[in-house]
Amino acid sequence: MSSSTAGKNDNDQVPLMQQNLELLKELIFFQYFPDKSLKLLAFLAKRSTLAAGDQLFDEGEDFGQACLLLSGELTLLKKIGEETRLVRRYYPGDFLGSFSLLGSLPSLFALQASAHSTVLTIGREQFAKILEQFPETGKLALKALLKELHQWERKNLAEGDPPGLNLAGATML
Repeated sequence: MSSSTAGKNDNDQVPLMQQNLELLKELIFFQYFPDKSLKLLAFLAKRSTLAAGDQLFDEGEDFGQACLLLSGELTLLKKIGEETRLVRRYYPGDFLGSFSLLGSLPSLFALQASAHSTVLTIGREQFAKILEQFPETGKLALKALLKELHQWERKNLAEGDPPGLNLAGATML
């Protein structure tokens, strides 16, 4: 996995920080954040390129980052005995790992690139700097996480065919 945090995109000559800022503004998780905090996040975010087969993290690891898939495809995998099963695929625009920004969480799955991919990552340490400098963002992050959880429950539990109300993990909010 290779990283780049500075420079300009050859296609449109817009600085990467400005590109990162525009991408972050589009994400539900950051929609309530003040512009100053988003600008700092855009500066601290890192872009990485992955080759097909590169592993971002394995089951049980604490990745400690959230990532936005910019290009390519990522695959979520689960080991069951000797077999590795595909859980789902992620595509450009998908934002993963927002919960890990707030604390240490061992992953229940493995995540790997299934094609040449580019991701924008924000580490827990960088996010902690935002929380220190902009204390109001802690409440805003909680609000965003609750919204994400509610949307997940609506999609996967309430509106499923049939509704998955008997699934473990339903919060019944």
